This record gives sequence, structure tokens and C-alpha cells, in this order.
Amino acid sequence: MDAALWIAVIALAAVFIPSGIVHAFKGKKGALAVGQEWANDFEDKHIRLIGVAEIIGSLAVVVFPIVDFQSWVVPFAAAGLMVIGGGAAFVHIRRGDPLANITVPALLMVIALIVFVGRIGEFKLGG
Repeated sequence: MDAALWIAVIALAAVFIPSGIVHAFKGKKGALAVGQEWANDFEDKHIRLIGVAEIIGSLAVVVFPIVDFQSWVVPFAAAGLMVIGGGAAFVHIRRGDPLANITVPALLMVIALIVFVGRIGEFKLGG
């Protein structure tokens, strides 16, 4: 099971980190430059905030288990990535975008759910 979770974590990081870099450092202009028309629906500061959340969440699900530190952070980070993926899917549905634009973030949401469920049992509150 641990190998499957690592594959899921690597998949999340492989998508969310590059996306987060574009969103956090290039903002609305960078998102539009790579064809992300949904960015027209948001202000630059919101797109940059989404990017920061993508980067932090991705790094948390990868790094914290490796260094065996504060394991409770990992399920919370995975839950955050679920929200980002689900929110992106919702934005694409609302905009009437093609199914391909909806499927990728929805799939990322499901992968983040798998990581959340898989890692939630690895810590106990208060001990």
C-alpha cells in the first residue's frame, strides 16, 4: 500500500508543482500565456495564492513523510490539494469547458483523496 501512496504523491507533485510555479510566480499573465482561459475569471492575487497553495501542499505530501516529521500535516495537505482539484473542476464545469479540462483536476482530486485516506491512519491526535 505504501508504494501505491508514493506513486499517488509523486503524481500529485508532478502536476501541482509546475502548475503552482506558473500561478505563483507569473500570476494571471502567466496562466493566460499557457492557455489557461479560466484565469480571466480571477484576479491576479487569487491566482498567485492558488499557486502558493499548490506548491506548499505538494511539497508537504512529499517531504514530510520522507523526513518523518509531523505526520499529521500530510493528510491536511492532501485535503487542501483535494479542494484545489475539486475547485478547478467546478470552475471548468461552470465555464462550460470541454470534458478534458474537467477530467484532469477531478482526477487530481481523487488521487489526493486516496493520499488523504491512506495517510490519515498514520497519526494519532495527542500522541
